[in-house]
Amino acid sequence: MSALTLLLVAVLAYLLGSFPSGLVVVRFWKGEDLRSLGTGHTGGRNVRRIAGLGPAILAVLGDAAKAIVAVRLAEILGPVPWAVPLAATSVVIGHCWPLYTGFRGGMGLGCAAFILLYLSPVAFLLLVPAFVVWYLVFRRHQYRAAAATALTAPLSLWVMGDPLPVIATGIGMGLVIAVRHIPNLRQS
Repeated sequence: MSALTLLLVAVLAYLLGSFPSGLVVVRFWKGEDLRSLGTGHTGGRNVRRIAGLGPAILAVLGDAAKAIVAVRLAEILGPVPWAVPLAATSVVIGHCWPLYTGFRGGMGLGCAAFILLYLSPVAFLLLVPAFVVWYLVFRRHQYRAAAATALTAPLSLWVMGDPLPVIATGIGMGLVIAVRHIPNLRQS
């Protein structure tokens, strides 16, 4: 695989990740700009807060689709182990800082969760109790718990015996999510 192919995988994944599912759903559903409502994030949680459960499910399904398509594209275009971590990290970056919306996107949790569920379902399931533990450790602070859980993902993948490229996927996505959550970590 050439470096050019890896670059193509990264760019396509970023552009896919940049598609603002939540923004599109809320604009269609309510005729409003999600970035100016609630938390201002374009992810499923803010969609639920602003438009309700039905639109949130649609937004989450859109986020899941773009995440899985990016990883499948990497598996097809670049059938080498490192194409998947690159695509997964790039699609999460695109979701968090989307090109099409002035770099104002979601928090990356949904995209990363669906990628982990696709690549290693059991490791993903281990992260559910990990989130609960972090949530209690951080005294019910959801942003800290989410960032800590994202950083715990590589450990979960390692415990399940996943190959190094899948563990690298967890590291890449975990770091992106942790960085994305930095502005919210000081909130009580």
